Amino acid sequence: MGVPRSKRLREAGLRLASLCCVLAARLAEAEGRGCMPPRDWLWAPRARLSRCRRSPGWRGGSTEGCKGWRAPGNMAAADLAQIPDVDIDPDGVFKYVLIRVRAAAPSEAPAGESKDIVRGYKWAEYHADIYDKVSGEMQKKGYDCECLGGGRISHQSQDKKIHVYGYSMGFGRAQHSVSTEKIKARYPDYEVTWADDGY
Repeated sequence: MGVPRSKRLREAGLRLASLCCVLAARLAEAEGRGCMPPRDWLWAPRARLSRCRRSPGWRGGSTEGCKGWRAPGNMAAADLAQIPDVDIDPDGVFKYVLIRVRAAAPSEAPAGESKDIVRGYKWAEYHADIYDKVSGEMQKKGYDCECLGGGRISHQSQDKKIHVYGYSMGFGRAQHSVSTEKIKARYPDYEVTWADDGY
């Protein structure tokens, strides 16, 4: 005897439903909010359908169905966390810029996923020199940059003091309070101050 018609229809329905799960997962991945199931799901429709119902793409679901996979948005967030908040020269007075870094493609990170970084170096004659260098490096890694302003930093390493002040002629004044908080986190044993005075 052959396989009962009802069983064949049930299996066909399972395969169709599981195929929809795979397509939905691929669409979610393209939009940067889903997880990518392994290719062997194509040959395990019943198990695939069961796990798909538990995936984050389903209403009321959890991440249980996505163990072992990482959504592109999560990867972008993790990559952003690897970028140092502060990179400044160890001593002297120099120009600095406050830069906002975000994933270049909307599919790579959730909307609004970004971080602000402080960069300041003595070699820079202009604030734009720093921004051009840093933004160029970030673009190679797949990020967009926006300069939020600039100023100057006085870094006295022997006295463990940092003072943030001034402004940029081209980019305007950075929000020194934001820069200062980031510098304090990077140099917790320093006295870090800021002011809007001076150039």
